[in-house]
Amino acid sequence: MISVVIPVYNGARYLHRCLNSVLASSYRDFELILVNDGSTDGTLQICQEYAARDRRIRLISQENAGVSAARNRGLTACRGEWVVFVDADDLISPDFLGLIAREEGQDLLLFDFACTVEELTATKPLPAVRHFGREDVPELLRALIVRLPLVEGGNLNFASPWAKAYRRTLLDRCGIRFSPELFYGEDRLFNAEFLICADRCTYIPTLVYCYSFHPDSSSHRFNPRLPHNLVRLLEQLRDTLETSGMFVPLERDFYSYALDNLSYTMVWSVFCPENPGSCGEKRQVCRHLLDNDLYHAAMKYNRSTGHWVRKTLLWLIQLRWYFAAGLLARLWHGCLSWKNRRKMGI
Repeated sequence: MISVVIPVYNGARYLHRCLNSVLASSYRDFELILVNDGSTDGTLQICQEYAARDRRIRLISQENAGVSAARNRGLTACRGEWVVFVDADDLISPDFLGLIAREEGQDLLLFDFACTVEELTATKPLPAVRHFGREDVPELLRALIVRLPLVEGGNLNFASPWAKAYRRTLLDRCGIRFSPELFYGEDRLFNAEFLICADRCTYIPTLVYCYSFHPDSSSHRFNPRLPHNLVRLLEQLRDTLETSGMFVPLERDFYSYALDNLSYTMVWSVFCPENPGSCGEKRQVCRHLLDNDLYHAAMKYNRSTGHWVRKTLLWLIQLRWYFAAGLLARLWHGCLSWKNRRKMGI
């Protein structure tokens, strides 16, 4: 049996479409666990309607505690051999669960995703399936940390928990759960911890998941807690790599990822146009971040890793040319926002 976990918070607008896609699966031996995370719209009523209609659906309701806590609550209720995560505003293909059920002897299955239903249902040449063992864990972690493709022509989002299948017994045996204190990047940490424990992994470059992009999502709007969140994420990721003996071979990749997060903090938090803080407050945050031991150690990799915009932005911050850094960060923010709107056809 396959356990499908869907955390839902105020997802009434999209939930029917998502649930219908799961129930349309050609593979029928699954349980669908809905975790209502304190929704205040019509989400609970929709969940109750579907649960009353299909005995494979189990509904769990909790006070709002965030997506990590909701996924963790779903994990405790799982009874299947495999665990699959689906976001409430996304879709899966009818053959997704069937492809999972065919695989044996694997701990993790990776699949490709699409951004439109038309792309999901289109026929296209597929790269070859790839199998990985314990000896490939450093390569897999590197692809996860610095976002490298596993095969040319594939469309895998390694950092996310969706479009994947996890062996439930391994999750339970190693105590792998999402970090409730993180609201951004918790899925990357979760996957890193799982890869370190997994013995066998297979990448099946087949489009099975349709991801719905929203420009107003939590990752694309101002949040004053973002700097602290990303520091905690990096600390936990570093601890995970050090404990497993993977930090030394991946040190350069880890610090490059740290610099990506530092520039992301500058663009989407410190110098974000929605940030109401004064210039003095923004300068103070910049100085505080650069004084952080982790970011301080990462800065020596700024010239040798990353693209020129990131290099320039962090170089300006290091020189304390905050006015110029702010201009570049806001320009970068505007370009990214424009690209996001284009993805949505806005």
